[in-house]
Order: sequence, then structure tokens, then C-alpha cells
Amino acid sequence: MIRRLNSIAFVVIMLCGAVVLVWRLGGQRESLALLVRQSSWLDGSVTQALDDRVARVAPPEAGVSRVLNGILYAVTGDPDPQVRSGCPGWLFLTEEVVETPGGERNFRRRIALTRKLLGEFRQRGIQLVAVPVPDKVEQAAGALCGLAVSPQARGRRAAWQQASADIALHQVDLRTGWVAPSYWRTDSHWDRAGARWAADRVAAAAQSLTPPGTTGMQLQIDAAAHARTGDLTRLAAIDRNSPPFAPAPDIDRDERLVIQRGGGLLDDVAAPVVMLAGSSYSLNSGFIDYLQLAMKQEVAQQSRLGSGFDGSVLELLRHHPERLDGVKLLIWEWPLRSLYQPMTDEENAYLAQR
Repeated sequence: MIRRLNSIAFVVIMLCGAVVLVWRLGGQRESLALLVRQSSWLDGSVTQALDDRVARVAPPEAGVSRVLNGILYAVTGDPDPQVRSGCPGWLFLTEEVVETPGGERNFRRRIALTRKLLGEFRQRGIQLVAVPVPDKVEQAAGALCGLAVSPQARGRRAAWQQASADIALHQVDLRTGWVAPSYWRTDSHWDRAGARWAADRVAAAAQSLTPPGTTGMQLQIDAAAHARTGDLTRLAAIDRNSPPFAPAPDIDRDERLVIQRGGGLLDDVAAPVVMLAGSSYSLNSGFIDYLQLAMKQEVAQQSRLGSGFDGSVLELLRHHPERLDGVKLLIWEWPLRSLYQPMTDEENAYLAQR
């Protein structure tokens, strides 16, 4: 029955899109006829020209996606090929549940990358702490409600643990003791409770390698709550929709970390000796604020969106090595799902270096 409803919804949506497109092309009859007469069916230029014409007359992509994906979400639960639905109101990244073609080779190359990165940081006299972030589908498994997860995805964390067992790399375990779900329903990242738990776990591991700080800090939390737009709703282009054409938004309260520095405004402030180079996990839900609060010292932020496995770390080494001056400890955070993704040009270039 569900499969039949999905098929019906797909046909209806495609027909609606076709009707709109034909109507928009209706005013282009003369130019289209001229276009066809001047083109050749044999070399495919008619098809290319028609594609270009369709692209120009079609309604704005964002508006169409918002409507069509909203209908798909309301009828089938899956709003977009990049996003999957679990329990009511819960969204997951498709990348976390499917098998990545060629992923095993990418995985082996990233193990080699890890060895090389560890060796370089040792040469620089910098301690390295790795923070592999488990997938949301694993940490919030209770919200899957039957969502299928590929064997490759299910075995990702165990595969990393086995392959990295003989690498003398300090790693932080974010699985043992995890209090589920601790993720936003409509986002691929930790919620504030999850970010704080992860930060405390990372701080405990980091403080065994560097002396604890003494900087005074205070976390200020807004009393007023507000709706929070999740990255998965934006990815699916349903972030401006209301239920039932999108899940209900998550609710958040803004927080700010106030650092109490001594001395006057013109006094020199010592540069942080701890640096965080990670992915969007390190930029969301106040993770770095919780980390600084737990470590009682300032942490230099060098994370970036879309960092993947090691993008922010390679950017430091290859383009901004001067930022590592004075750093004693680098916290390298990355999502486990990135292990199997295609290698980047920067990764290949770094591996090729002698």
C-alpha cells in the first residue's frame, strides 16, 4: 500500500510539473520552431537547445523544489534524494545510510592519510587528538523507525577502529556512554545536549595531554526560545514549509560564552596553545564554547564547513602553517561518514608528497 501511494504521488507530481512547463513553453512556439529548423536532430543539438530553453522558462528551482518536495514529504516522508525520513519528524542524511561505490578504496587511502598526518604533527612537536564522530543513524538509532541502513554504513565505526588500532593516535570515543538521541530532529548535527556531552568527553582526553587552563568563563543562556531551521530541511528545500509539508522545527535557546580576561585592553593576551580543526560539527550547537568551558582555556577555532575527513587540517598544513606556531595540541574532529567519500584533490596531492 505504501509503495502504491509513493508511485501515485510521484506520477501526480511529475504531471503537475509537466503541465506547468508546457504552459510556460506555450509562449515560445515561434522561437522553438525556428530553433528546431536551425538545428540537427542527428548531432543532438536539438535536444541540447531544448534543454537550454526549458532551463530558461522553467519556474525558479527553489520555488518548485519547495512545493514538490513538500508534497513528497507529506505523502511519502522522503522529501529529497539527499534526505531520508525516520520516525515522524526525524530526518537523516542519505549519505549516512547508503553504500558509497568505491568506498573501500577511499577508506584505505584515508588510513594512509592518517599515518602521514600523525607523522607530520609529531615532527612539528604538536600532539594530535582525533575525534571521529559517529553517524546520526547510529547515535539516534531509536528514531529510525525502520529506515534501512546499508551494511557498509553500519560497519563504518568498527572498520575504522580495526584499521586504526595499530596507529599510535589519541582518539576520543563518542559512542560509549552516549545518551540518545542528543541530535536535532531536522539537522545532521548534535543538539546542545549532545554537543556539550561530546565537548566534555573531548576535554577529558585533551587535558591528559596538556595542563588544564585557569581562564574564568561563564555561559549565558537566553530565556526566550525560538524555532531552529535544520540543515536537512534546507538541503531538502522544505525549510520554509509548514507541517504537514515539512517536519515541525526544532526549538533552541541561544547561548554565549563570556571569557573573563585579566589586564587592560592594551595588554598582550597569550595565544591559545590548543587548536580545534574540524568539520561543521565543531561549528554547530556551541561545541567550541562547551569545549573551552570544560578545558578552562581558550581554543583557537580553525574548523570549516564541508571539511570532510581532513579538509581543515590540510588547509592549515598546506596554506596556513604559520597558524600552528605556538600550538601544542590540535584537536582533529571529523565525521565517520567521510571515510568512504571520494578523495579530494587536496588529499590526493598531500598523499603524493614525499
